[in-house]
Amino acid sequence: MFGKIFKKAHCALTVAALAGFVTFSFADNINVNGTNRTMNVYAPRNIEKNRPLIIQMHGMNQDAPYQQNAAKWEPIADTARFVVVFPNGQNRAWDIGGDKDINFLKAIINEMYNKYGIDKNRVYVSGFSMGGMMSYHAANKMGDMIAAIAPVSGGGGVNSPKRAMPIMHTHGTSDDVVNYNSTVNTLKGWVSAQKCSSSSKVTKPYPSSKPGSAASLEVWSGCKDNVEVRLLTIAGKGHWYSMDEAVSVNTSVEIWNFVKNYSLDGSSLPPPIQVPTDRDSIFNGGFDSTDVAWTLQTHGSAAATGDVKNGKYQLDISAIGTENYQVQVIQHDLHLEKGQWYEVSFEASAGASRTLEVNVEQHTDPWASYLTEKKNFEIGKESKKYSFQFQMTAATDKDSRLSFNAGASTGTLTLDNVTLKKIAEPAPGTISLAPSLRLKTTAGVYNVYSLTGKRLGFVEIIENDVPNMQKTMKNAGFGKGVYILRNKTRSFMLPVDR
Repeated sequence: MFGKIFKKAHCALTVAALAGFVTFSFADNINVNGTNRTMNVYAPRNIEKNRPLIIQMHGMNQDAPYQQNAAKWEPIADTARFVVVFPNGQNRAWDIGGDKDINFLKAIINEMYNKYGIDKNRVYVSGFSMGGMMSYHAANKMGDMIAAIAPVSGGGGVNSPKRAMPIMHTHGTSDDVVNYNSTVNTLKGWVSAQKCSSSSKVTKPYPSSKPGSAASLEVWSGCKDNVEVRLLTIAGKGHWYSMDEAVSVNTSVEIWNFVKNYSLDGSSLPPPIQVPTDRDSIFNGGFDSTDVAWTLQTHGSAAATGDVKNGKYQLDISAIGTENYQVQVIQHDLHLEKGQWYEVSFEASAGASRTLEVNVEQHTDPWASYLTEKKNFEIGKESKKYSFQFQMTAATDKDSRLSFNAGASTGTLTLDNVTLKKIAEPAPGTISLAPSLRLKTTAGVYNVYSLTGKRLGFVEIIENDVPNMQKTMKNAGFGKGVYILRNKTRSFMLPVDR
C-alpha cells in the first residue's frame, strides 16, 4: 500500500557560503535499545528550526569519517541550511535485513529533532555501497518517516513499502563490487511497483550543458503519488562516490537537488535565512527559534555557552574573565551614520542579580566605543526592559556592533527583544539614561559640549552644587575630562574626575 507523497518544483542549487554563518561538526552518540551507537553530526551554526535532515551511511568496512570526507556535504549544508548525520554501522556494516539499524535511524531522527528542531517531514536517507542497500531497506521498513532516498552504488529490492518512494540512484558502469546492470534491473522493480511510466526520459550527456560529461540521467515519471525515480549513470566509473565535476557530476549536489523537492506533508521548503549586511537595525532581536546573526565570544580564561530557549537567548557563564568583554554576545554589520541619534533597547533577566555592560563599538581593532561611556545596567531575576540613547559622533561605520559584555559574573543571563533604531534628536532633558540613573528633579537642563565645541548631549543638573553636578555627569555617562555646559542664559566649564 502506498501513501501520499508530495513533490515541489525543482530548483538548481548553487553552492556558496552564506555570509555570517559558521559551521561545525562533531561526534555524537545515542543509546539505542541498550546499545551505544555513534555518529558524526554536521550542522550550520545558528541553524533555524524546521530545516531538513540528511542521513548518509558509509559502505562496508568503512566508517562515518570516511563517508563524510568522501561526500563533502558541508558547503551544501551551509548554503541550503540543513543537518547531515553520518552514522557508524556496527562492525563497519549495516543490518540490511532486520530492525537493528532501522531503530538506529529512527533514534537519529528523534535526536536531531530534539537538538535542532529538524523538519520530520523532510528526512532524506542516502548511502554508499552497503549504505545504499541500507537506504533501500529503510524505504521498505520506515518509508512513512522518509521523504526520499538517494542510494549510491548499492541496490535493494521492493518489499512491501508503506508508500511510494522518490528514488535517485547513482552508479558507475565499471563498478566491480556492486554490479551496475544487476542493480539497474533491481531499480526497475521499484519503477514497476510504483506504477511509473514504462517509458523514460534520458539526458545524455548530463548535464546537457557539459558536452564532455561522462554522466547520463534516466528519469521515470508519472509514478504513484507523483514520485519520480531517477538513475544517474556515470560511464567508466568504478565503485566510488563520484565528486568529479570536471568530467561528470558532484553526487552530493545532485542528491540534494533531487531530494529537496519532496516532503511527507506537501509543505514547501522555506528559503534559508540570509542575514542582511550594512543594516541600520538589529536582525533577529527576538531570537525567533535561532540565534542567527548573533555571536558568542569568549576570551582569556572566561567560559560560557549560549542557546535559544523558549524564544529567548540564554547565556550560561561558567568562568569569569578579568574584563567584562571576555564574555560577549555581539551582532555586527550595523550601519551607524555620523550625526544620527539612536536608541538601543532590550529585555534582560538573570539567575541572580548582576551587572551587564552594553557597548556600541567598532567591530575591528581597536574596537573603539561610540558611546561617551559604556552603559552598565543592574539586571535582576525578573525580566525588565532597558534602553539608552546615543548620538553617533564618529565617522559613519558600516560594520559596527552592539555588544553585551557579561564576563564579570558567572550564572545565567537571558536576553530578548533587542532593538536598535534611528530616533530624532532628543529634546532637552529627555535623553535616556539607565533607569537607576535617571534624575527625579526639575533642575536646569544644559547642553554638554567638549572643549573643542562638539555637542555631546544633554544633562539635567541641580545648579550651583558642583559635587552634585559632577556626580550627575558621571551617572549620565560622561567620562573624565572638562566639559562646557550651556543653556540659553548661562555657560560654564565643569571638570569631571573619574
